[in-house]
Amino acid sequence: MAVTGTPLSTTLRAAVSPWPLGIAAATVTLALLVEPWLAIPGAALYAFVVYATGPARLKIARKRFELGLDLKDAPPGLKRWNAQLNETLARIHSDLAHASGQNARLLRPIGEEVRALGEDIRRLIRQAYLLHRYLHQTNMALVAARADHLEAQLAATQDAYSKQQLQEAATALRQQLANCEQIRTLIGRTEATLENMQASLQSIGSSVVKLGAGDLPDAGLTQQDSLTRLANARSTVASLEEVLQRVELA
Repeated sequence: MAVTGTPLSTTLRAAVSPWPLGIAAATVTLALLVEPWLAIPGAALYAFVVYATGPARLKIARKRFELGLDLKDAPPGLKRWNAQLNETLARIHSDLAHASGQNARLLRPIGEEVRALGEDIRRLIRQAYLLHRYLHQTNMALVAARADHLEAQLAATQDAYSKQQLQEAATALRQQLANCEQIRTLIGRTEATLENMQASLQSIGSSVVKLGAGDLPDAGLTQQDSLTRLANARSTVASLEEVLQRVELA
């Protein structure tokens, strides 16, 4: 879900929230009943709290949404490629924004596809991150030990009903272990795909700079080549994202 709100709207909401209003009321009371100069630190505290609970919180939320993950516990590979890709995307958007005239018209469809690819990449990173969190929270050694114990019980049990129940439980645990191994493999594939996206975006970024400067004799051909590469990149990301979405979390 996208992060909504503007700095102004979040500031206004924060300014009338309970905590800042309590600080404002206390400041006014102390300034009137104790010392007028207490209004100065009180106003400073009020402004700080409004900023911290309004624009600052919005900025953090947007950053986390753009990056697609909470950087505190992100796996190193996803964190690294996430940061590099966002930096590359920001640079391309900056170059697109500086184009003008005919060059800007040539770059407009490329810009739209770059933005779309950026959203695809962020969505892929978020999906991979959710799988990483599941893997991180699953004690595979404990699950394997439980499965071994159930299978040992199964071998020593003669009752047909008990055998069925133990078999189903052991099978579910073995499936959970298989899912974890699949997740580990898919996270590796995601990192490889992100590396590929980084290389593709760097190449497209070079074409954007050249198109923006009008340095290419066949600008139309370069534009079409860039759009084709972007379409292929989006297709690659979409295919992997579909695979990630099909992973069963037991």
